[in-house]
Amino acid sequence: MVGQWSGREARALRDAKRMSIRQFAAHLGVHERLVSKWEAGGVRVHPRPINQAALDTSLARSDDVVRARFAAMLDQADTARKAEGESDAEQPTVGGSSAPGFETPADTSARAHYSSDADLLALIDAGALRGEALAAISERDLIMAAAHEASEHASKAESTNVSATVLEQLDADVTRIANEYVRIPPAPMMVEMLRVRRRVYRLLEGHQRPADTGHLYLLAGSLSGLLANASSDLGHYDAAGEQVRAAWAYAELCEHNGLRAWTRGMHALIEYWSDRPRRAVELAQSGQEFAESATAKVRLFNIEARIWSQLGSGTDTDRCIGEADEAREVARTDTLHDEVGGVFGFNEAKSHYYAGATYIHLGRAEPALAAAQRTIELYTSGPSEQRSYGAESLARVDSAAAHLINGSLDGATEALAPVLALDEDKRIAQLEERLTGLRRRIAGAHFCGAVEARQLDERIEDFCGTTAAKSIPPGRQVC
Repeated sequence: MVGQWSGREARALRDAKRMSIRQFAAHLGVHERLVSKWEAGGVRVHPRPINQAALDTSLARSDDVVRARFAAMLDQADTARKAEGESDAEQPTVGGSSAPGFETPADTSARAHYSSDADLLALIDAGALRGEALAAISERDLIMAAAHEASEHASKAESTNVSATVLEQLDADVTRIANEYVRIPPAPMMVEMLRVRRRVYRLLEGHQRPADTGHLYLLAGSLSGLLANASSDLGHYDAAGEQVRAAWAYAELCEHNGLRAWTRGMHALIEYWSDRPRRAVELAQSGQEFAESATAKVRLFNIEARIWSQLGSGTDTDRCIGEADEAREVARTDTLHDEVGGVFGFNEAKSHYYAGATYIHLGRAEPALAAAQRTIELYTSGPSEQRSYGAESLARVDSAAAHLINGSLDGATEALAPVLALDEDKRIAQLEERLTGLRRRIAGAHFCGAVEARQLDERIEDFCGTTAAKSIPPGRQVC
C-alpha cells in the first residue's frame, strides 16, 4: 500500500501497467493533463483525496506482476534520488492540507525536475516553482521555454484553412447565384445556395485568420439572405424569416453595413407579405441607419413607400418617394448592392416596378400604368442576364390592375397574357397573391356578367392552382 500518493508513485504505477498517459488518465477517470502535472511535479505534487482513492483502487486491483514491477520502479527511483543527494522523505503539503478542487503542490524547497519545455511549463501550471525550486531552475531554460511557447502559439494562429483562391471562388459563387436567380426558378437555385453555404459552414468550423473569418461570415450572411428571398418566393414566410434573421446575425458578426441594410429591407418585405405592415415599416426605417450607398437608400425608401401605400397613407408614401429621388444623388456604392447586384441590386427597372405596385395600392391608375410599362420596357430591351422574370411578371399584373381601375378588361387581358403563360416553376407566391387581388377587381360590379371577365377569372384560377410551391412534391418542399 502507498501511504500518500505523489507524482512519483503515479508515474511508477502507470509504467508498471504499461499504459500511455492517455490510457492511464482514462483508466483513472481523470484528464490526461492532470496525469502529466502529477508526473512533472514528482514528489512535490499530491493528488486530491478522491484521486488518491482512485490510485489505491488501481493498485489494489493490479495483478502480482504489475505490483512487483511497481515496487521495483519505486526502488529504482529511490536509488536515483539518493545518488542525486535528495531526501527520501516526501515533503509535507503546503498548509498541511489540500484545497478542494485543486492538486496540492508540496513545499517547493526541493529542486525542480524537468527534461523539456513541456515539463517546465507543466510545473509552472501546477504552481510547483516557488522559492528554492524557482531558484534552482535555469534562467535560460525559463526564458527559452517562454519564447518557444510564444512561437508555437503564433504559428498556430497564423495557420488557416482558407486560401485567397477559396475566398475568390466563394465570392464568385455568390455573385453568380445572386444574378442567375432573377431568371432561374427558385427551387433549383436553392439547392445551389445550400451547397455553397454548407461549404462556408464547414470552413468556419476550421481555423482561419480573423479577417478571413469575417469574410466567411459575409458569405454566410449573403447566402442566408438569398435563401430568405427564395423561401419567400415559394410562400414559406416563416422559413424566410428564420433565414433573414440568420443573415442579420452574420451581418452583425462581420459588421458589414451593406448586408445589414439589405437584410433589413428583406425582413421588411417578409413582414409586409405576412400582413404585418407596421413592423415592416419599422424594419425598413431602421435599415437606413446602415445604408451608405445610393442603391441601398433608394431600395429602402421604395420598400417603405410600398408599405405605406398598403396602409393607405398617401402622405407618407409621397414622402418616401421624394426621399428616394433625393437619395439617387448620393455618389456612393457598396460591394453588395452595386458590385454583387442581382437579387441584392436595385436597378431602374426594379425601381419602376416598386413604384407601380405602390400606386396600385393607392388606386392611382395612370402613374401605376406608366411605371409598370416602363418596367416592362426596361426588362425586355435590357441585357437578358439582368431580366428578372419575377419583377417583370408582377409589373404586368400591376399593369392589368391599372387597366381594370380604368375599366379596360381588354387591356388587363392583354397585359396578363405573358404572365399566364409562365412555366409552373416560375409561378412565385407573390404572383398568386397579386392575382388573387386582381380577381377581386374582376368580380366587381363594373364587370359583373361579362363573359370575358369570367373567362379571364377562370384562367387566373387555373394559374394559381399550379404555382412553383405547389409543384414541389409533398414531403420534399424546399423551405
